[in-house]
Amino acid sequence: MRVQMEDLLYKYGVDIVFNGHVHAYERSNRVYNYTLDPCGPVYITVGDGGNREKMAITHADEPGNCPEPSTTPDNFMGGFCAFNFTSGPAAGKFCWDQQPDYSAFRESSFGHGILEVKNETHALWIWHRNQDYYGNTGDEIYIVRQPEKCPSVKPER
Repeated sequence: MRVQMEDLLYKYGVDIVFNGHVHAYERSNRVYNYTLDPCGPVYITVGDGGNREKMAITHADEPGNCPEPSTTPDNFMGGFCAFNFTSGPAAGKFCWDQQPDYSAFRESSFGHGILEVKNETHALWIWHRNQDYYGNTGDEIYIVRQPEKCPSVKPER
């Protein structure tokens, strides 16, 4: 997905990308092409609303958690995955060997988030662990657009 979408998201000045499915929470710093970039989007994986399956509690970059490529069948392509990364700091590796610099916050807890758009340049993202209710914040960040620093292409109408 990164290969197909990242340039498009960057070109049009997308500030936040929400993803799901992984049963955990993670927020990135602004990133483009595996590099911290003040004009890149913040990626938020908030697939932690609860499920009948178990919580995703391990990360492949933690010692001993990277699977052997031969244990990852790829039915679509046939055979097995050889390498996940073809570029960036993890090029030629099947898994990262440490948490990437662009990964700002991650936690294996069920939770939910609230996005408040304050004005045309500021949005507030707050993630709450379900067990904390609203009394405590698990993660909080203002996502600020800097149009003078990061001009984007305006979509054609």
